[in-house]
Amino acid sequence: MVQLNAEDVVRGLKRLKSLAKQDILISSRAPDPELWLTTATARKEKYEALITLVEEHGVERAYQIALDDYVSLAASKPDNDGVVPYAKGEEQALEIFFRTLGFNGDILQDARTDRAEARGAL
Repeated sequence: MVQLNAEDVVRGLKRLKSLAKQDILISSRAPDPELWLTTATARKEKYEALITLVEEHGVERAYQIALDDYVSLAASKPDNDGVVPYAKGEEQALEIFFRTLGFNGDILQDARTDRAEARGAL
């Protein structure tokens, strides 16, 4: 059960979105500008979606939807380094969201296990 109220969660998500925007702006100076830009853009867009979910459905339902999203992140074709930049950005945003809500690594590990099992079934 999530103990934070919607206004506090939205305020936190807006701050996280702002940090992602800053990462987008400085991406051209990063060692791998395209990767940096893609992951930062994915984080920003995921935070926007989470803000909408919290505003429309409340914190508890937004958490459930986000957890489902986390478990079912698409197994896109990896790049040369075995990383899917957009999916990685979404994953980062969701993990930060869960930690913001006060969930520990055990819940994320369980979700990762569920995700790995779901991918194995494909």
